[in-house]
Amino acid sequence: MDDAWTCSAAYAYTLHLEPGSRAWEYLRRNPRYVRDWVRYRRNASHRIAARWGLGALVDPQLDARQVSPVWSIAAPSPVTLVRDETCVQRKRAMVAELFSLWRPAGRKSLFEDGGGLRLVVRCLSQEVQLRLGDDLASGDRFAYQIPAAGEIQAAWAALTALRALIPVSGSEGEPSPQRPNRADLLHVRALQVLDGLAAGASQRELAVALFGSAAVARGWQPDGALRAQVRYLIRRARALMEGEYRALIADGPAGTRRSSKAGHESRSASHDW
Repeated sequence: MDDAWTCSAAYAYTLHLEPGSRAWEYLRRNPRYVRDWVRYRRNASHRIAARWGLGALVDPQLDARQVSPVWSIAAPSPVTLVRDETCVQRKRAMVAELFSLWRPAGRKSLFEDGGGLRLVVRCLSQEVQLRLGDDLASGDRFAYQIPAAGEIQAAWAALTALRALIPVSGSEGEPSPQRPNRADLLHVRALQVLDGLAAGASQRELAVALFGSAAVARGWQPDGALRAQVRYLIRRARALMEGEYRALIADGPAGTRRSSKAGHESRSASHDW
Protein backbone atom coordinates (compact mmCIF):
# COMPACT_ATOMS: atom_id res chain seq x y z
CA MET A 1 0.00 0.00 0.00
CA ASP A 2 1.26 3.47 -0.92
CA ASP A 3 1.69 5.39 2.36
CA ALA A 4 2.32 8.83 0.81
CA TRP A 5 -1.23 9.88 1.74
CA THR A 6 -0.49 9.51 5.48
CA CYS A 7 1.57 12.75 5.54
CA SER A 8 -0.96 15.45 6.41
CA ALA A 9 1.59 18.19 5.70
CA ALA A 10 1.52 17.24 2.01
CA TYR A 11 -2.05 18.58 1.86
CA ALA A 12 -1.30 21.97 3.44
CA TYR A 13 -1.39 23.70 0.03
CA THR A 14 -5.10 22.92 -0.28
CA LEU A 15 -5.97 25.07 2.75
CA HIS A 16 -6.01 28.33 0.79
CA LEU A 17 -7.31 27.23 -2.60
CA GLU A 18 -10.03 29.22 -4.31
CA PRO A 19 -13.23 27.24 -5.08
CA GLY A 20 -12.36 26.36 -8.69
CA SER A 21 -8.97 24.90 -7.74
CA ARG A 22 -10.48 23.06 -4.78
CA ALA A 23 -13.09 21.53 -7.06
CA TRP A 24 -10.29 20.38 -9.36
CA GLU A 25 -8.60 18.56 -6.47
CA TYR A 26 -11.75 16.47 -6.05
CA LEU A 27 -12.36 15.87 -9.76
CA ARG A 28 -8.82 14.74 -10.51
CA ARG A 29 -9.25 11.96 -7.94
CA ASN A 30 -12.40 10.63 -9.63
CA PRO A 31 -11.56 7.25 -11.25
CA ARG A 32 -14.11 7.78 -14.03
CA TYR A 33 -12.56 11.15 -14.90
CA VAL A 34 -9.11 9.55 -14.96
CA ARG A 35 -10.43 6.91 -17.39
CA ASP A 36 -11.88 9.63 -19.63
CA TRP A 37 -8.52 11.42 -19.61
CA VAL A 38 -6.67 8.26 -20.61
CA ARG A 39 -9.19 7.48 -23.34
CA TYR A 40 -9.91 10.92 -24.82
CA ARG A 41 -6.97 13.18 -23.98
CA ARG A 42 -5.62 13.22 -27.56
CA ASN A 43 -8.95 13.93 -29.26
CA ALA A 44 -11.34 15.05 -26.55
CA SER A 45 -14.50 16.76 -27.80
CA HIS A 46 -16.18 19.64 -26.01
CA ARG A 47 -18.95 17.21 -25.06
CA ILE A 48 -16.54 14.97 -23.15
CA ALA A 49 -15.06 17.89 -21.21
CA ALA A 50 -18.50 19.39 -20.54
CA ARG A 51 -19.53 16.08 -18.98
CA TRP A 52 -17.28 17.09 -16.07
CA GLY A 53 -18.03 20.79 -16.18
CA LEU A 54 -14.71 21.63 -17.84
CA GLY A 55 -13.91 23.71 -20.89
CA ALA A 56 -11.17 21.19 -21.75
CA LEU A 57 -9.82 18.00 -20.19
CA VAL A 58 -6.85 18.47 -17.84
CA ASP A 59 -4.21 15.95 -16.78
CA PRO A 60 -5.33 14.53 -13.39
CA GLN A 61 -1.70 14.01 -12.38
CA LEU A 62 -1.34 17.81 -12.07
CA ASP A 63 -2.54 19.39 -8.84
CA ALA A 64 -3.98 22.86 -8.30
CA ARG A 65 -0.51 24.38 -7.88
CA GLN A 66 0.36 23.36 -11.44
CA VAL A 67 -2.84 23.99 -13.42
CA SER A 68 -5.85 26.31 -13.38
CA PRO A 69 -8.70 24.41 -15.08
CA VAL A 70 -11.27 26.36 -17.07
CA TRP A 71 -14.76 25.52 -15.85
CA SER A 72 -17.72 25.71 -18.19
CA ILE A 73 -20.23 25.60 -15.32
CA ALA A 74 -19.17 28.88 -13.71
CA ALA A 75 -21.70 31.67 -14.23
CA PRO A 76 -20.61 34.42 -16.63
CA SER A 77 -19.24 37.54 -14.98
CA PRO A 78 -21.63 40.51 -14.80
CA VAL A 79 -18.70 42.95 -15.21
CA THR A 80 -16.93 43.82 -18.47
CA LEU A 81 -13.72 45.83 -18.76
CA VAL A 82 -14.09 48.18 -21.73
CA ARG A 83 -12.07 50.94 -23.33
CA ASP A 84 -12.98 54.24 -21.65
CA GLU A 85 -13.92 56.52 -24.52
CA THR A 86 -14.82 59.38 -22.15
CA CYS A 87 -11.13 60.07 -21.40
CA VAL A 88 -9.78 60.35 -24.94
CA GLN A 89 -9.31 64.13 -24.59
CA ARG A 90 -6.85 63.74 -21.72
CA LYS A 91 -3.28 63.73 -23.01
CA ARG A 92 -1.62 62.01 -20.05
CA ALA A 93 -2.79 59.18 -17.83
CA MET A 94 -1.52 57.72 -14.59
CA VAL A 95 -0.31 54.13 -14.64
CA ALA A 96 -3.20 53.11 -12.39
CA GLU A 97 -5.67 54.32 -15.04
CA LEU A 98 -4.29 52.01 -17.73
CA PHE A 99 -5.30 48.42 -18.31
CA SER A 100 -2.71 45.71 -17.71
CA LEU A 101 -3.22 41.98 -17.19
CA TRP A 102 -0.23 41.84 -14.88
CA ARG A 103 -1.13 44.27 -12.10
CA PRO A 104 -3.51 42.03 -10.08
CA ALA A 105 -1.73 39.52 -7.87
CA GLY A 106 -2.15 35.81 -8.60
CA ARG A 107 -2.51 33.55 -11.61
CA LYS A 108 -4.39 34.75 -14.67
CA SER A 109 -6.28 32.74 -17.27
CA LEU A 110 -7.86 33.97 -20.50
CA PHE A 111 -10.36 31.92 -22.45
CA GLU A 112 -13.17 32.23 -24.96
CA ASP A 113 -16.46 30.95 -23.50
CA GLY A 114 -18.70 31.56 -26.50
CA GLY A 115 -19.88 34.93 -25.23
CA GLY A 116 -16.57 36.73 -25.36
CA LEU A 117 -13.15 36.73 -23.75
CA ARG A 118 -13.16 35.96 -20.04
CA LEU A 119 -10.37 36.83 -17.59
CA VAL A 120 -9.98 34.75 -14.43
CA VAL A 121 -7.65 35.91 -11.65
CA ARG A 122 -6.85 33.44 -8.88
CA CYS A 123 -4.94 34.26 -5.70
CA LEU A 124 -5.03 32.32 -2.43
CA SER A 125 -8.72 31.65 -1.68
CA GLN A 126 -9.94 34.36 -4.08
CA GLU A 127 -11.13 33.93 -7.65
CA VAL A 128 -12.37 36.87 -9.72
CA GLN A 129 -13.94 36.63 -13.17
CA LEU A 130 -14.36 39.52 -15.59
CA ARG A 131 -15.14 39.87 -19.28
CA LEU A 132 -12.90 41.88 -21.59
CA GLY A 133 -14.30 44.17 -24.25
CA ASP A 134 -13.37 43.43 -27.85
CA ASP A 135 -11.58 46.76 -28.34
CA LEU A 136 -9.68 46.82 -25.02
CA ALA A 137 -5.89 46.66 -25.35
CA SER A 138 -3.02 46.82 -22.89
CA GLY A 139 -2.26 50.42 -21.99
CA ASP A 140 -5.79 51.70 -22.71
CA ARG A 141 -7.74 53.74 -20.21
CA PHE A 142 -10.59 51.50 -19.14
CA ALA A 143 -13.95 51.44 -17.39
CA TYR A 144 -16.11 48.82 -15.67
CA GLN A 145 -19.39 48.16 -17.51
CA ILE A 146 -22.42 46.52 -15.89
CA PRO A 147 -25.54 45.61 -17.96
CA ALA A 148 -28.83 47.32 -17.14
CA ALA A 149 -30.40 43.97 -16.24
CA GLY A 150 -27.22 42.71 -14.59
CA GLU A 151 -26.77 41.51 -11.05
CA ILE A 152 -25.48 44.53 -9.17
CA GLN A 153 -24.60 42.64 -5.99
CA ALA A 154 -22.55 40.08 -7.91
CA ALA A 155 -20.84 42.85 -9.86
CA TRP A 156 -19.96 44.72 -6.68
CA ALA A 157 -18.56 41.50 -5.16
CA ALA A 158 -16.38 40.98 -8.23
CA LEU A 159 -15.06 44.56 -8.15
CA THR A 160 -14.37 44.40 -4.41
CA ALA A 161 -12.48 41.13 -4.80
CA LEU A 162 -10.50 42.51 -7.74
CA ARG A 163 -9.45 45.59 -5.79
CA ALA A 164 -8.18 43.32 -3.00
CA LEU A 165 -5.83 41.68 -5.52
CA ILE A 166 -4.39 44.94 -6.87
CA PRO A 167 -1.35 46.18 -4.90
CA VAL A 168 -1.70 49.69 -3.55
CA SER A 169 0.97 52.24 -4.43
CA GLY A 170 4.31 51.28 -2.93
CA SER A 171 3.27 47.78 -1.84
CA GLU A 172 4.70 44.58 -3.20
CA GLY A 173 3.82 40.92 -3.20
CA GLU A 174 0.52 39.06 -2.88
CA PRO A 175 -2.05 39.42 -0.08
CA SER A 176 -1.41 37.41 3.07
CA PRO A 177 -3.56 34.29 3.40
CA GLN A 178 -6.41 34.41 5.88
CA ARG A 179 -6.51 31.99 8.78
CA PRO A 180 -8.11 28.69 7.65
CA ASN A 181 -11.61 27.98 8.94
CA ARG A 182 -13.35 24.70 9.73
CA ALA A 183 -14.58 24.27 6.18
CA ASP A 184 -11.02 24.58 4.86
CA LEU A 185 -9.83 21.91 7.28
CA LEU A 186 -12.70 19.62 6.29
CA HIS A 187 -11.65 19.81 2.64
CA VAL A 188 -8.02 19.04 3.51
CA ARG A 189 -9.07 15.96 5.47
CA ALA A 190 -11.56 14.88 2.82
CA LEU A 191 -8.87 14.93 0.11
CA GLN A 192 -6.52 12.95 2.35
CA VAL A 193 -9.31 10.43 2.95
CA LEU A 194 -9.84 9.96 -0.80
CA ASP A 195 -6.16 9.23 -1.30
CA GLY A 196 -6.17 6.84 1.64
CA LEU A 197 -9.17 4.95 0.28
CA ALA A 198 -7.52 4.76 -3.15
CA ALA A 199 -4.48 3.24 -1.44
CA GLY A 200 -6.64 0.61 0.29
CA ALA A 201 -6.57 2.07 3.82
CA SER A 202 -9.04 0.90 6.47
CA GLN A 203 -11.17 3.30 8.49
CA ARG A 204 -8.87 2.86 11.48
CA GLU A 205 -5.80 3.62 9.36
CA LEU A 206 -7.53 6.74 8.09
CA ALA A 207 -8.22 7.80 11.68
CA VAL A 208 -4.57 7.32 12.68
CA ALA A 209 -3.39 9.52 9.79
CA LEU A 210 -5.99 12.22 10.49
CA PHE A 211 -6.11 12.35 14.28
CA GLY A 212 -2.99 10.54 15.52
CA SER A 213 -2.37 7.08 16.95
CA ALA A 214 -2.83 8.25 20.57
CA ALA A 215 -6.34 9.58 19.86
CA VAL A 216 -7.27 6.36 18.08
CA ALA A 217 -5.91 4.20 20.95
CA ARG A 218 -8.09 6.15 23.40
CA GLY A 219 -11.28 6.61 21.44
CA TRP A 220 -11.68 4.07 18.64
CA GLN A 221 -14.98 2.33 19.37
CA PRO A 222 -17.53 0.72 16.99
CA ASP A 223 -20.08 3.48 17.68
CA GLY A 224 -17.70 6.12 19.03
CA ALA A 225 -17.41 9.75 17.98
CA LEU A 226 -14.02 9.27 16.31
CA ARG A 227 -15.29 6.51 14.06
CA ALA A 228 -18.38 8.57 13.25
CA GLN A 229 -16.13 11.45 12.12
CA VAL A 230 -14.21 9.15 9.79
CA ARG A 231 -17.41 7.75 8.32
CA TYR A 232 -18.75 11.27 7.74
CA LEU A 233 -15.52 12.34 6.04
CA ILE A 234 -15.68 9.31 3.75
CA ARG A 235 -19.28 10.06 2.73
CA ARG A 236 -18.58 13.77 2.22
CA ALA A 237 -15.36 13.20 0.29
CA ARG A 238 -16.96 10.68 -2.07
CA ALA A 239 -19.95 12.95 -2.69
CA LEU A 240 -17.68 15.89 -3.58
CA MET A 241 -15.53 13.73 -5.84
CA GLU A 242 -18.53 12.24 -7.65
CA GLY A 243 -20.24 15.50 -8.52
CA GLU A 244 -20.80 17.87 -5.62
CA TYR A 245 -17.56 19.65 -6.53
CA ARG A 246 -19.75 21.54 -8.99
CA ALA A 247 -21.45 23.35 -6.12
CA LEU A 248 -18.08 24.73 -5.01
CA ILE A 249 -17.72 26.46 -8.38
CA ALA A 250 -21.31 27.64 -8.72
CA ASP A 251 -21.46 29.18 -5.24
CA GLY A 252 -17.88 30.06 -4.43
CA PRO A 253 -15.96 32.39 -6.76
CA ALA A 254 -16.25 36.11 -6.29
CA GLY A 255 -18.06 37.57 -9.25
CA THR A 256 -19.97 34.37 -10.09
CA ARG A 257 -22.41 34.13 -7.17
CA ARG A 258 -26.02 34.36 -8.22
CA SER A 259 -28.00 37.15 -6.59
CA SER A 260 -31.47 38.67 -6.90
CA LYS A 261 -32.05 40.66 -10.07
CA ALA A 262 -32.93 44.32 -9.95
CA GLY A 263 -33.60 46.84 -12.64
CA HIS A 264 -30.82 49.41 -12.84
CA GLU A 265 -29.50 51.60 -15.57
CA SER A 266 -26.38 50.33 -17.24
CA ARG A 267 -23.38 52.13 -15.88
CA SER A 268 -19.77 52.63 -16.85
CA ALA A 269 -17.30 54.06 -14.33
CA SER A 270 -13.57 54.67 -14.49
CA HIS A 271 -11.54 52.90 -11.85
CA ASP A 272 -7.89 52.56 -10.90
CA TRP A 273 -6.39 49.28 -12.17
